Amino acid sequence: MSTAELVRERVEGAPLRSFIEPTDLPGSRRAVECELSRLVAKGDIARVRKGLYWKGPQTPVGMPLPRAFEVGMAIAGAGAGPAGMSAAAFLGLTTQVPAVETIAVAGRVPTPPAGIRFVSRSIERRFLDLWDTEIAVLEVLRDGPTRIESPWTDFAAVLRDLERDGQIRPRLITEQLTHERHVAARKRWSEVR
Repeated sequence: MSTAELVRERVEGAPLRSFIEPTDLPGSRRAVECELSRLVAKGDIARVRKGLYWKGPQTPVGMPLPRAFEVGMAIAGAGAGPAGMSAAAFLGLTTQVPAVETIAVAGRVPTPPAGIRFVSRSIERRFLDLWDTEIAVLEVLRDGPTRIESPWTDFAAVLRDLERDGQIRPRLITEQLTHERHVAARKRWSEVR
């Protein structure tokens, strides 16, 4: 089977609304890039930026591109999640829509695409393999009550619901907070637990 056939097979098997990176595909880099370019020309995938492609749903008017937040998360990698107003909106603690999505990155900050702002955080977030919801919780803890529109006690209720639904692992959040330099975040976590 040729590299082009292998690439086409992988792209066809990829779930809708997913990102494809040439480094994850078998074959020489040049052959993989050539086949991905052909698939972009056919409209099967879209090029988001160098080294990142998107497989979205087909509509009568073409393939919709991913949201800026989705692109930012794909670029940021493991241990990344929403920060600032983006974190509060992600957890449903504000009705405000951030003009620029802010994403906390574990370790070094890559070059952000348009509409995204990256902030650097502890590399331990990557080692603990924290989920985006857990990152959002950590970021709201850093920002405190001024970031959310409802009373701080509502944040505690949201945390209980997230824990009940299996969307956060409090043990890992507690462990991460031992690595955080942000003393107020640790104090706020003990208040809402």
